[in-house]
Amino acid sequence: MIIATELRVGNVFKSDGKLFKVITQEVKGTGKFGKSVHCKVRSIEDGNVAEKSFRAEDKIEDVPVRIVKMQYLYRESDQFVFMNMENYEQFNITARAVGRHEVFLKENEAIEVLFGEGRVLSIMFPKIVELKVTSTPPGVKGQSDTTYKEAELENGLKVLVPQFIREGEKIRVNTEDLSYLDRVTVKSMA
Repeated sequence: MIIATELRVGNVFKSDGKLFKVITQEVKGTGKFGKSVHCKVRSIEDGNVAEKSFRAEDKIEDVPVRIVKMQYLYRESDQFVFMNMENYEQFNITARAVGRHEVFLKENEAIEVLFGEGRVLSIMFPKIVELKVTSTPPGVKGQSDTTYKEAELENGLKVLVPQFIREGEKIRVNTEDLSYLDRVTVKSMA
């Protein structure tokens, strides 16, 4: 058990029999009204985001977790199969638990997985990924760089990109909100 003010981003805790992961945390208040801790949390079971508030002195059931490097093997109906790269043990994760981030999974790719209570809790996707643009219409002449067009990426994801992006280019995508960040440029050594 920890007190509410010790909660940090990334902590996993149990509340009302459910597991939650802290996304954001803020301590508010002082003086005679006391402090309170406001957290934005993601449910481990269903991925829903909610807000929770605690008094500063509230005791929270902290869940010890560890990060394990695993290899994504394949998808079997509504289950994703992962293998622990140290002991070759296989684990299934439901498609619902993976959510919309499944487009970032590539077979045989190593990925970090969060373990707690003897089971897989969630997948630790990188915050930014680089993907190749497979199709996008040509840019409209005279349009500014603030107007966007749709582009399809190598994993099937469709995102809005600036007019100057062309097919075959690589772009960076934010995995949190599935948005375009910038174009990957390669500088020559010449």
